[in-house]
Amino acid sequence: MSEQFKKSEQPFEHLIRALQEGEARRISQCIQEIDHRLVDCGRSLEEYRRLRTTLRMINTQLSQLGEQPLSVDEELPAQDLSELIKWRLDQFKSKGKI
Repeated sequence: MSEQFKKSEQPFEHLIRALQEGEARRISQCIQEIDHRLVDCGRSLEEYRRLRTTLRMINTQLSQLGEQPLSVDEELPAQDLSELIKWRLDQFKSKGKI
């Protein structure tokens, strides 16, 4: 009887193992997606810096020509990507978004 119980248990163990492997794969995919978003955040921060530099140059030239400078949003309080992410997370938490 114990052999029959072991035989019936093996398919069940196989299903559990397959489920665990599937879940482990999904977790790995989630981590990869987070990593891609962090890389994208870094790119966005670099683009932000580039655009702010360009806008500052344009405003300097406009001022030299006697024109009104273009309106610029406040500069980000953090320069480092990890500081920026922490700052934004704190903002989202304070607004109840996360």
